[in-house]
Amino acid sequence: TVHSEIAAALPLPTLPATLGTDLHDHDEPLAEPDRPDMIMQAAAIARILASTDISHLGFTEADHVAVDPSECSLLWREVLKHNPDAFKFKPRTPQPPPSQGLLDGQEYHNREREKQFEDLAPNLTKARKDHPFPPDDTSSHREDLHNELSPDSVASRKPKVRKKDNSASSSGPSIPSSQEVIANFRELVEDFCGKAEIPDNADGDDWLSIALNDVKVLVNEITYVRSKGMLHEIPMDTLTCLLHVIDRQIRCSQGLSIDVKENPDAADAEHSVFSALESIHAALAIMTNPDMPKQLYREELIERIIDFSRHQIMDCMAASNPTFRALYKPAGNVTNDGDEDEDDMENGPASKKRRTASNLSARKSSANKVSASIYSAVQKLCLILGFLKELLTTVRLSDSCILQLAKTCFTTFLVDNMQLLQLKAIGVICMVFSSYTQHRSYLVDETLNLVRKLQFSKNAIRTYHLADEEQKQIQMITALLVHLVQFSANVPDSLKGTVNWSTIIDASVDANYPINCHEAATEACCLFWTNVLQRFTAAKSQDVPEAKGIIENLVQDLLTVLNLPEYPAAAPILEVLCVLLLQNAGLKSKDTSARCFAIDLLGGIASRLKRDSVICSKEKLWILQELTDAENDSSKILKNKCCVCLGGRGINMACDVCGRCFHPDCMGAGSQENLQRDSVCPLCFCKQQLSVLQSYYELENKEKGKRASTAHKKKTAIPDEVTAVDTVQQILLNYLQEAGPQDDGNLFSRWFYLCMWYKEDISSQEKIIYYLARLKSKEILRDSGSGLALSRDWAKKICLALGQKNSFSRGFDKILSLLLASLRENSPVIRAKALRAVSSIVEADPEVLGDKRVQSAVEGRFCDSAISVREAALELVGRHIASHPDVGLKYIEKVAERIKDTGVSVRKRAIKIIRDLCASNPNADTSHAFVEIISRVNDEESSVQDLVCKTFYELWFDEPSGSHKHLVADGSSVPMEIATKTEQIVDMLRKMPNHQPLITIIKRSLTLEFLPQSSKAAGINSSMMTSLRKRCELICRRLLERILQVEEGADNETKIHTLPYVLVLQAFCIVDPTLCTPVTDPSQFVVTLQPYLKNKVDSKSTAQLLESIIFVIDAVIPLIRKPPQTVVEELEQDLKQMIVRHSFLTVVHACIKCLSALSNAAGRGPRLLEYLVNLFYKHLSGPNSDGQVLGRSLFCLGLLLRYGYKLLAASENQLDFPKILELLKRRYLRRDDFSLKVRAMQALGYILIAKPDFMLQKDILNLIEASLSSDVDYRLKIQGLQNLYEYLRDAESQLTADSTGKPTVPYATNGGSEVPVAAGAGDTNICGGIIQLYWNSILERSLDMNDQVRHAALKIVEIVLRQGLVHPITCVPHLIALETDPVEGNSKLAHHLLMNMNEKYPSFFESRLGDGLQMSFRFFETIVSNHNVVATNMKSNPIAFVKPGISRIYRLIRANRNSRNKFVHSIVRKFISDSRSYPTIGFLVYCVEVLASLPFTSPDEPLYLVYDINRVIQIRAGAIEANLKNWTSMDQQQDVVGQQDIVGQQDVVGQQYMVDNVMHEPGGYPDQNLADSPQKMLNNSCSTSDVDMAKLQEDCHDAIAMQLLLKLKRHLKMVYSLTDARCQAFSLKDPPKPGEAISKQNIPLNINNTNISLPSCLQDVALVYQVAFLKM
Repeated sequence: TVHSEIAAALPLPTLPATLGTDLHDHDEPLAEPDRPDMIMQAAAIARILASTDISHLGFTEADHVAVDPSECSLLWREVLKHNPDAFKFKPRTPQPPPSQGLLDGQEYHNREREKQFEDLAPNLTKARKDHPFPPDDTSSHREDLHNELSPDSVASRKPKVRKKDNSASSSGPSIPSSQEVIANFRELVEDFCGKAEIPDNADGDDWLSIALNDVKVLVNEITYVRSKGMLHEIPMDTLTCLLHVIDRQIRCSQGLSIDVKENPDAADAEHSVFSALESIHAALAIMTNPDMPKQLYREELIERIIDFSRHQIMDCMAASNPTFRALYKPAGNVTNDGDEDEDDMENGPASKKRRTASNLSARKSSANKVSASIYSAVQKLCLILGFLKELLTTVRLSDSCILQLAKTCFTTFLVDNMQLLQLKAIGVICMVFSSYTQHRSYLVDETLNLVRKLQFSKNAIRTYHLADEEQKQIQMITALLVHLVQFSANVPDSLKGTVNWSTIIDASVDANYPINCHEAATEACCLFWTNVLQRFTAAKSQDVPEAKGIIENLVQDLLTVLNLPEYPAAAPILEVLCVLLLQNAGLKSKDTSARCFAIDLLGGIASRLKRDSVICSKEKLWILQELTDAENDSSKILKNKCCVCLGGRGINMACDVCGRCFHPDCMGAGSQENLQRDSVCPLCFCKQQLSVLQSYYELENKEKGKRASTAHKKKTAIPDEVTAVDTVQQILLNYLQEAGPQDDGNLFSRWFYLCMWYKEDISSQEKIIYYLARLKSKEILRDSGSGLALSRDWAKKICLALGQKNSFSRGFDKILSLLLASLRENSPVIRAKALRAVSSIVEADPEVLGDKRVQSAVEGRFCDSAISVREAALELVGRHIASHPDVGLKYIEKVAERIKDTGVSVRKRAIKIIRDLCASNPNADTSHAFVEIISRVNDEESSVQDLVCKTFYELWFDEPSGSHKHLVADGSSVPMEIATKTEQIVDMLRKMPNHQPLITIIKRSLTLEFLPQSSKAAGINSSMMTSLRKRCELICRRLLERILQVEEGADNETKIHTLPYVLVLQAFCIVDPTLCTPVTDPSQFVVTLQPYLKNKVDSKSTAQLLESIIFVIDAVIPLIRKPPQTVVEELEQDLKQMIVRHSFLTVVHACIKCLSALSNAAGRGPRLLEYLVNLFYKHLSGPNSDGQVLGRSLFCLGLLLRYGYKLLAASENQLDFPKILELLKRRYLRRDDFSLKVRAMQALGYILIAKPDFMLQKDILNLIEASLSSDVDYRLKIQGLQNLYEYLRDAESQLTADSTGKPTVPYATNGGSEVPVAAGAGDTNICGGIIQLYWNSILERSLDMNDQVRHAALKIVEIVLRQGLVHPITCVPHLIALETDPVEGNSKLAHHLLMNMNEKYPSFFESRLGDGLQMSFRFFETIVSNHNVVATNMKSNPIAFVKPGISRIYRLIRANRNSRNKFVHSIVRKFISDSRSYPTIGFLVYCVEVLASLPFTSPDEPLYLVYDINRVIQIRAGAIEANLKNWTSMDQQQDVVGQQDIVGQQDVVGQQYMVDNVMHEPGGYPDQNLADSPQKMLNNSCSTSDVDMAKLQEDCHDAIAMQLLLKLKRHLKMVYSLTDARCQAFSLKDPPKPGEAISKQNIPLNINNTNISLPSCLQDVALVYQVAFLKM
């Protein structure tokens, strides 16, 4: 199975008790026993001796000898102190039966795992480490026995060998001697060679194949002898003969195959092939044994073994994978058995069909068709690859053998169902990479070729199982890469075997060797990634996705193994990739796609680094506290608490050194025996190890320096303190040495760690011996593993913590900085990619947003030129607002600014971000953001309006759960949640210019207009509406309470603080006055607010406060059935006093309006109104000359008649309206005092609102027309327009009230809030007739020179169009002209009206576009010549103020091809004059500028314009040229001989051809300055008596128009890169190509050098002719 590979990682079998009895007498004596590291192990030695079985030595109690302690070593005396009976004989204790076979490995493994906490004898440890049979051989032995027990076995081994095996596992006295073992082996070899039956007269190829069972017996015997360590003692001739027979055996089987599809006689060849494979096993078992004669390693035999193995590997791969057979096996050798999988494949490794879906399905369908013989062969080939790996370290092979072996191993990766074979191949390749450095380039190239051959899908096959990692696998190619890099740091040869301190001291390792090893690993990484990235950048466009997929899969795998203990090379590999991506291969590349891909990779890597950093910072593992604590004192160690779980109960484990306590379960200790013994925690254990190594290293240095007396040998130098980092590093090294597989890969992993740490340590070169000793500290210190075990989970956490200190993790800031720099790139694609990369980092740790660098960069993208980038930047911040509101508060100001963004999606995202922030942090001060949001309540995009209303509805009006449980502490009945929301509304209003947006929000919230149509169609829940109104009533009640509280707690100077609360209350009252009439006490608001009217402070803020309070009372009074009479009387007196005396007319206006409502609602009659009317009439009709009094009287009289007309008309005292009107016309509208004249005009307007039929009278009609004429003062115009506007608003509100059946809701007097549309109004009342009388005057004033006049007229146009009082087509030209208004408010309103008209009446809109353009020109000329505000800016480039408006008009119709073509044609048609009139030259120049500035987005648009120009020129150019020639010929004084010669040779067809040539001549655009042309002809005196001057100028006008069109055409061809062929090929019948890009150059249109002056005499005609035709 795939997992049988882990057998090699299991502990070795139980060693026999006789192990070591055959040691030679000439062995070197033991090392000095009194070393410091030996002395510290005295206690452990005493415990080991107490349980040591020495019964096989035959000692008895009589053999005990008394020894003088003074003559013994210090170590001997220290052992006796711990155990006085340590060296006494003890009777043999019964031992459990040994394992009956290697197949019981799992049971033994479990038993060994339980002994991890026990101390083993030093000799046992040494015996295990010096075992003569490597793990691969153990595995092979196990597989061998498995093969014997399998059904393929035909017979068992010989009795003689089985007897030897049985005796080998016993401890009885019948153990055969070495001579007997050798003799038996030689006898077996002689029998084996004799069975070859070599004929005397036969060739070597005729040798017979030996039986498979005989070869297996030989293999078992070789294995047995090798396990005894006697194989090197076999005579040379015996081994030579055996290898010769084995070589013949392999040659006999060459070319045979056990693949049925490859060889029809596979069944017959199976015996020979397996016999050869077993023979190879035997040969390699001999050659890989240590200390074998060099004569045995014949190159021919090794090459034959490799070649035969390669052939069999290929056959097994072909048999198990049809895809591989079709690609890599010759077609002629494949038997056609009808397999569709083979027919679908192509020959050749370059075929890309290996990646198609059909291949994958074929591969999967054949996975279960592998025969048992193929499976057995694969198992044996795995064993052979393991021996070949060992052979690489035993003998130096030739380059040909190495290259063939490497190529064979790389081939195994081309199939997916041979994981075990690939694992073995990785080991072989890595050993070649380590031992044969000259072939490293070749191996890297082969790895790159392998990468290109593998699949590149996102779900790449990952079959390399990571150690102890559930559900985690990586690609085999990634595992190969990681192991290659780790093996590039070659372990010194002196450290590969069993070492001691003397070995370390004697090792001649240079101080720079670890650094060189690290550089070699970096070089290998650079070689790999450089080639991968170069091939990516050089890939064709169709291969780019494949190359990207390969790299992404590699990076994903490397991130998977990052910070796993067994794979330290993952970090350097990724680090090198990042370095290359930050250079010319990535971010600095000229290829945009390469830069984008680099940003994607760097973003993923950086996010992983940040995620690991966050995890590490949150990790509380007790071992890692050593790295974070500045002072490692014992006071910080928890007493009587488990250091792992911090629990206090059940603690029965403690460290003998530091006193840390543990639970057995937390430490993974389950045996109670371990708990009774002394234990040391991993921290203290590694500290002791490093302290001993360090002290002995320093002692050794002193001995080398002084070479003094032997007394110094017993003195221990004071070691430097072991750092916490070194301690934790050593814990990881010990874990790998104990828990990892005991193979070369484990050793190279630990060495790679040491090389990285060595490079990071600034003082490492002074301690090279110390670092070398750390690699095998347990062997050097003869340690038996008495420290507590370390779990894998802890090891991963330690690895993660140490990884934060390496250079790769430290490079995060560099990556982040360059990603942030990429946010400023010119390409929006790169900026968007960089933003996504930064987003992935922020996903890992949202606190990154708080970094000033990140904040500055992200906020910079808020203002990006690309809408998508701005939206992505906001999305980056918005995703983490809810979870990290403190971070969001840093961005709220910049986010709020984006609410005014031009992009709809950006505005909506900004609003959502602020909404989420307020929801997650309700106590934050977000009033400024609220102001920005509410400013978009009248956004041109309806979806934005709905979002704004929904936002405030959710924040203020949507009832949260449990909101009524807590009341305000000041005795109010309003819940605390309502009070908080109320304060938010008031705080927001304080920062707003007016409360009109708030009125819109309240209105739409109360009607739920923002809900989608689907919700409205389903019906709105009545309970929701009830709850909504209840909350609004509570808000109003809270506002009333706060008005009282603020008023009571404030002095006279701060009474204005009440104003915001009153304004909010007014806003609610405007929307629905019933909110201020509670059922329990309807007059509560009136009674409460009435005393505030007695305020005598004369200030603007007080006036605004009084106005708002009066408005609330005015709205509520009609809803009270029986208002308190005392309150009514006080109100009348207060209102009367303010009408007569208050200095602010807005307050007076509100008082008169409220008084009229009060008189009507309270049943008081018109008594007070009549008194006031008479009072002011007397002032006006009397001799009073005070202008202020007269102005106030006019104002009040008009308002009293407007609001009290119905009451006054029903009075017994009939009011004489004609008399009042006559007074106004006769006395005040004709006065020289202009202010009184305007005030009288205002009063007249108020009266006409009450009596609109007066406006149909002739004298009033003349009066209004006079006020709207162009020559009167702008103030009269504004007042006349304002009268009409207020009349229309009043009529509209009345119609709305009548249509809805509700009482009239008074509108705000100081704002411009919209009112509901009165559909069909104007058709059924007098409004339509009145407006049609003044409509032309209103339209004329809409183009007035004064900004305010235009705005007032435009407001009337808006309400007229809304009510449908006139035909909309009549105002289209004026609105088009107003699109170019320099005042932004006017242009926006005009565009809004045009947009609505285009939606409703597109035909009307399109038919008047040409007229609108002409009117815009007249408006443009008027503004440029008379405007006082922007004229200074418009002088330099006046057309720049026109282009935005024309562009907006064009965008309205751009979507429809016919509409935009009609628009363009209507402008081009202006260049064709008729017999009646022709446009001015200035207008034609204006049209050229407009056409050149149109925002074309597809090539079809400029092509049509060129097409239309060509059509006009083809029709008109010939006739115009002929006319000009006639005029020039009439002037005999002009020298036109040359021109007449040129033209005289052409007929009419030739003239047309010449004109066409001029139009399509690429070089025909004039470069010379035509302003230098002679102008003196204009001053020449010439007779025009016989010349029709009008006809002459008309022809010249047409020629100049053609000249302008030709200039425009040439300009378009240059700007949009239009060739002559493309222009001629354009046809209206061809549909436009969707998505076709247009290239535009920034080239301004220059017509300043064009002579556009009409001639005054015949001599000037020649100049026009030359410019218009000859010089073009």
